[in-house]
Amino acid sequence: MKNLLLLKGGGGQEHDVSLVTANYLGSVIDNTRFRIFEVEVDQEFTWSVDGEKVELNFHKELLFSNSGKKEKIDVCVPCFHGYPGETGHIQAFFEMIKLPYLGCGYEASAICFNKVLTKLWLEKASIPVTPFIIANDSSEETLEKVSSFFDEQGSIFIKASNQGSSVGCYPVDKKSEIKKFLKEAFNFSNFVIVEKKIVPRELEISVFEHKGEVIATSPSEIICPDKFYSYEEKYSQKSKTQTNLNPDLDPQITKTIQEFARMAFINLKLAQFCRMDFFVVGEQVYLNEINTFPGMTPISLFPKMIENYGLSYPQVLNDQLESLSK
Repeated sequence: MKNLLLLKGGGGQEHDVSLVTANYLGSVIDNTRFRIFEVEVDQEFTWSVDGEKVELNFHKELLFSNSGKKEKIDVCVPCFHGYPGETGHIQAFFEMIKLPYLGCGYEASAICFNKVLTKLWLEKASIPVTPFIIANDSSEETLEKVSSFFDEQGSIFIKASNQGSSVGCYPVDKKSEIKKFLKEAFNFSNFVIVEKKIVPRELEISVFEHKGEVIATSPSEIICPDKFYSYEEKYSQKSKTQTNLNPDLDPQITKTIQEFARMAFINLKLAQFCRMDFFVVGEQVYLNEINTFPGMTPISLFPKMIENYGLSYPQVLNDQLESLSK
């Protein structure tokens, strides 16, 4: 039996969501093949198991501070939404100590978590994105640039570049709001991206590796009554947002989404799995964001889309873990 380290929490904006996802993953990982050590990471980056502090050393050993015991770790599941997992920080450490881990590598994670880098990479790969500009500060010169973009494009979104789950993301419908929301976005990130606000159909797709093939599922639709898929709408039990696993889509639109999804997966050198979010306006398809460690809560679409494709998500997950720990 292999020893599996399941890291959760992280102490960031999405700490609690990470705990829910880790609970789900812990329930579907095969405990006849893997002995799971669940470790919660807090805001001070303290690691603990049931209140006992632990640390992972460069010999891939999990050290328990009170009992003094050591456990050799064979594979890790870095179940973090946002820092330090989706940002690529923890993956860089794992690669230094040569510990196999589930998910995308540190470089791909860092690129996809940064909205500015993601847009630039996708443009170079000839994958359509919504019109955007980049803001490096909230100076008067930048305010003028953003105001001109607003005049050209109409309503806009101001987004912190390095955040997930719509944290630091503000819809702007009045020019007078630009200064306020630009300043607020910079509280979350050193860079801000300003995008044209469109009214699309919002679609998500699971992309994953299975038996040597990159598979893109059929898209599912997010139907948000408030027209803005906020953090609360994504994770609150009171969410009014509905999802449709089998939306009525033109087959050519579905094919285009799947082609762009596979192109992005391969071009950005993603690994094992991710979720991609698309916008569709008429016949135009835009790739909006790539999530390298998607949520897996009771209302999350990622595992459901794999099941809807015709595969067992627990089986796909355990096969990936088995291949990593050989």
